[in-house]
Amino acid sequence: MLDERQAPRALGSLPPRRPRAATIGCYLLLGAGYLLGSLWLQRRALADPGGVLIGHVTADADMFAWWLNWLPFAMAHGENPLLTDWMHWPFGLNALWNTAVPLLGVLLAPVTVTAGSIAAFNVGVVLGPVVSGLLLVAALGPFVTSTGARGWIARGAAGALYAFSPFHLAHAVAGHLNLTWSVLPPLLLLLAHHLFGRGPVARPWLLGGLAGLAFAGQLVLYTQTLAIGVIVLVLTAVLLALRYPRRVRAQLPGLFRAGVACIGVFAVVGAYPLFLVLAGPNRPRSAIRNVHATGADLANVLVPTRMTALRLTPDVTGEQLRGHIGEQGGYLGLAMLALVVVAVVVVRSTVLRVLAAVAALTWLCSLGTGLVLFDRETGIPLPWLAFARVPLLSDVEPVRIQIITALCVAAVVAIWIDRMPLTSPGTRAGALALTGFALVSWLPADAQEVRPAPVPEFFTAGAGGLGPADVVEIYPRITAAWDDGAQGLRWQAASGPDFRMRGGYFIASDPDDDVVVQSRWNRYQIGAQWVADGKNDPSDGYAAEANAELRRLGITAVVMVPGRAVDGGDEDRVVDWTRRVTGDPGRFDGGAWLFRLPVAAPVG
Repeated sequence: MLDERQAPRALGSLPPRRPRAATIGCYLLLGAGYLLGSLWLQRRALADPGGVLIGHVTADADMFAWWLNWLPFAMAHGENPLLTDWMHWPFGLNALWNTAVPLLGVLLAPVTVTAGSIAAFNVGVVLGPVVSGLLLVAALGPFVTSTGARGWIARGAAGALYAFSPFHLAHAVAGHLNLTWSVLPPLLLLLAHHLFGRGPVARPWLLGGLAGLAFAGQLVLYTQTLAIGVIVLVLTAVLLALRYPRRVRAQLPGLFRAGVACIGVFAVVGAYPLFLVLAGPNRPRSAIRNVHATGADLANVLVPTRMTALRLTPDVTGEQLRGHIGEQGGYLGLAMLALVVVAVVVVRSTVLRVLAAVAALTWLCSLGTGLVLFDRETGIPLPWLAFARVPLLSDVEPVRIQIITALCVAAVVAIWIDRMPLTSPGTRAGALALTGFALVSWLPADAQEVRPAPVPEFFTAGAGGLGPADVVEIYPRITAAWDDGAQGLRWQAASGPDFRMRGGYFIASDPDDDVVVQSRWNRYQIGAQWVADGKNDPSDGYAAEANAELRRLGITAVVMVPGRAVDGGDEDRVVDWTRRVTGDPGRFDGGAWLFRLPVAAPVG
C-alpha cells in the first residue's frame, strides 16, 4: 500500500548490500556512541552500581530489582518464575499482572547472580535505550535510500533521538526499567514495511511467525506496550486502507496468511503467559487504575521538563504539568514540530507522511479520555474514551502511547536527513539550520538521578537464621510511597530471599479485595505508626489483639530496621511496641532487630 514514486527503489525491495564488515562496523560505532551517551547520563550510578538505584521518583526501582532477583532464584530452586508467594503471602503474585519483566530477568541473570539485583537493574536502565536505538537504526534500513555516509547519519541520528527521547529520559528518572526497553515499536515499524509495502506480502508465513515471536517476547517484557503496539499496527493498516482502497484486495491474501501464522505462533509460545494474564491466579478482579487520570498534559508537547537541556520556558512551568516527571515524556517542541511539518511538505514520501500521520494520531490518543491543560480538566472528550470500558485495554495508560509518537518523529527525521534538499546554498543552509535546531532541542539535560539503596548487614549475612518457612513482617511497612517506601523489597531480595513476606508492593487481589497494590495495614503496623508519631501507647488489650492477628496471619517473625523509617518518628518506642506485641525481647544484629513469635494456623 505504501508508495514511493520519487524514491529510486520501491519500499518492497531491499537496498543495495553494503559490505558486511562495513555494516557491522557502522552498527558497532553507533552502539558504542549510544552506550557512551547512556553511561554519561547515568554516570552517578557507576561509582557504586550495587549501592544506588537509578531514579528518584517512585518506589518502582525496588520492585523491578525484586523481580530481577526472583527469576534466577526461582529457576535455581524449582519455583515457578511467573508465580510467587514469597511476597503477599499466602495469596501470592501473578508476574504477568506486575511489571516483573521476566524477559529482562533472563537477559540480566548473569549480572544478578554475580553482582546482585540492584546492579542488574542499573545495567538494564543503561542498556535499554542503547538496544532500543540500535533496533530503530536496523528498522530504518528499508526507508533510508542513501547507502553511504548520509544514510548512516540519517539512521544514526534517528536512533539517538529515539534512545534519548524525552519519553525515555522521563521513565529512566522514574526507575521504569520496562519502559526504557522500548524494543517492540522499531520491530513494528519493520513489520509494517513488510506487511503494507507496495506489492503482495513476501513469505507471509515466515513473516507472521517472526511477528508472533516478537509479540510473545513483548508479552513477557511489558504487556501494556504489547497492547499499544497492536492497536497502532491496526490503526496504521486502517489508515493505509483508507488512503489506498484499490490495493487492499491484492494485499489481503498475504495479510491473512501472516495473521494466521502470527496468531498461531503467539498462541503456542505465549500460551502460558497469556493464560496468566487472562485467567491466572491472583490477578486483579477489577480495573487497577483510573484510565481517566492517566492521559498526558496537552502543554507537555511544547513545555519541556528539567530532563531536557534547552528549555525556553521557566522550570516552574514544567512543574505545573499533570502527573509526576516520570510520566511527562511527551515533549516535541517548536523546532521539532517545524521540522516535521517542513518534511511533510517538502519531501515527496508516502512513508514519511504516513509516519507523520501516525505520530499525530498516537499523540492525540496519548492525551487520554479528556483534554487536560496544565493539570486542569477542560471537559473536552478525546478519542481514547472509546477504550475506557474495554476489558484489559482500560488498564492501558494512554500517556505511555507517547513512545510511538517519539518513534515516528525520529523516523521522519531520518527520512528528512536522507532526502532533504541540498541543491542550492540558500536551501542547504536553511535545511541544515532547521535540522540542527530540531536535533539540539531534544538534547538530554544532565539531570538523571540516583538514590542510595543501603541494605543492612542483617539481610546479607543470613537474615538471622530466617528460612523459607518463615513469614516476616517488616518495619518500616512496605508501601508504594516515594522516597524508599518499598525498600523492604530490596532487603528481602538481598537475603536470597531467605524468607517470605506478608506485605509488599505489587498488583494483585485477595479474598477480601478486588485490587491490592501494597502491603496491608495490620494492628502491629498501626500501633507502630501510632507510637512512632509520639502518641500514647496502645493498650495491653490492643497489643494482645495485634499479637493474635500476626499469629493468625502466619507471621513467624518481625524485623524492625531502625533509621530507615520513611516518615521518621520515635523508633525506640517502636522497638518497645514490638516487644510488647511479640513477647520477645528481640535481638539486634547487623543493623536490624529480629523478634520471633510462635505462629498459629495461617489464614487461607
